[in-house]
Amino acid sequence: MSSNEPGGGNLMDEFEEAFQSCLLSLTKQEPNSGTNKEEIELEVQKTTNRFIDVARQMEAFFLQKRFLVSTLKPYMLIKDENQDLSIEIQRKEALLQKHYNRLEEWKACLSDIQQGVHSRPTPPIGAGMLQGPGGGMPSMGGVPARPGMMPVMGPGPGGMPPVGAMQPSPQQIMQAQQMAQLRMMGKLPPK
Repeated sequence: MSSNEPGGGNLMDEFEEAFQSCLLSLTKQEPNSGTNKEEIELEVQKTTNRFIDVARQMEAFFLQKRFLVSTLKPYMLIKDENQDLSIEIQRKEALLQKHYNRLEEWKACLSDIQQGVHSRPTPPIGAGMLQGPGGGMPSMGGVPARPGMMPVMGPGPGGMPPVGAMQPSPQQIMQAQQMAQLRMMGKLPPK
């Protein structure tokens, strides 16, 4: 067989030679002997094109072999597809198992929170829940007053809350308790 014929024993050797000459032309130092930059660029272009041509010949060779295998031995193609599908199924089963484990963790966390809410007596809405850490009333929306801010005053005239002051709903209180428990358990970052 000739050295240019695809499938010949020399194709791999040609590919290796083309790769080495391509690397050599890219890495050799520019000598002071008078070789100019254009000659070096021309040599790099020539060796790179040769490498690409031999790579294409190798690709064509392997595609031909793959076609022959698929026509002469179709069961090999099916065997390869089955193997690929088995690997994909295993990967997806592992992913599903990971999601099921995370789901179980969240279910346990939720049940812990729900048991904690039902086992503790809920304080009256007006008693301790609305008071901030300093014992005073928090400002709007249950946020404690910050230094330098004017705190919201107690009930206005006639025992009515001042305009704009809203009482948290039981659902908001439960959510706040659950968030606090999740933070204590390390499931949520601290505020």
